[in-house]
Amino acid sequence: MTRSTDKTGQRDSAVSMVDRVALILNAFDEPGKHLRLDQIASRTDLPRSSTHRILKQLHSAGLLQHRRDGYALAASPLPVTRMVDHSQLRAVASQTLSRLHADTGLVVHLGVLFGGDVVYLDKVAGRNSAVVPTRVAGHTPAHASALGKSMLAQLPAEDVDSIVGPRLTRCTRATIGDLPTLHRELARIRSRQGLAYDNEELAIGLTSVAAPLRSDNGEIAGLSLSGAVPLHRLQRTAPFVVRAARHISGQLGANRDASAEPTTRAQDTDDLLSRVLRTITSDAWV
Repeated sequence: MTRSTDKTGQRDSAVSMVDRVALILNAFDEPGKHLRLDQIASRTDLPRSSTHRILKQLHSAGLLQHRRDGYALAASPLPVTRMVDHSQLRAVASQTLSRLHADTGLVVHLGVLFGGDVVYLDKVAGRNSAVVPTRVAGHTPAHASALGKSMLAQLPAEDVDSIVGPRLTRCTRATIGDLPTLHRELARIRSRQGLAYDNEELAIGLTSVAAPLRSDNGEIAGLSLSGAVPLHRLQRTAPFVVRAARHISGQLGANRDASAEPTTRAQDTDDLLSRVLRTITSDAWV
């Protein structure tokens, strides 16, 4: 009972941190606005010490600039004037993420695009947390992961160019390092209805599979499974990932007009997927 309580406390703390980050970024409600520490603390109603600590972390992560006249949002290729509140998305997705982790034993991420990066809204990892070097509210280059590529593939090519810029950072030797190669990869992802993979592109020894999802306001997000497993094994989990993404989108209202499956039917399909994943590849399934 104590162990379960500890895990719940850690999860609540992580979600609380994301909420505080969103509050602080929302304070910059005009392009180019600079705010001092005391102004940000006043606008967010957060303790000064906590505000200062989070500002330092956001500055280190490259999301904020710090000058003599205060803090400002870091320059972005796209006009970003407000950080979206993702509390509803996290709340709706929470149960599905936990189920996906329980079914696969792999690390589950929920993320959104912020400029050319993926920002992680949630991570369900269990004992494998240290294996995958990500954290809630952390960020990684979008072109270097299945999660990021699945979301980039939903955008027009010119928007992708503006977001990622002409020079792509390499995380490993396998990371895509130029725009033409990235666009070819995104075209393949679109042909798989948004299903994306990475094979040691973000970190050596790690593979990942991801699918995009949309909220009722059209915002693009995504979820992924990651682990230190061979890619061919990870591909078998693709039906789980796509189904989970569609389920979350449906709950958010993106598929409100589509006919909903009865609950018992959905459960039967989940059980069937569990039995066939060992024998069907993701490409054949798509």
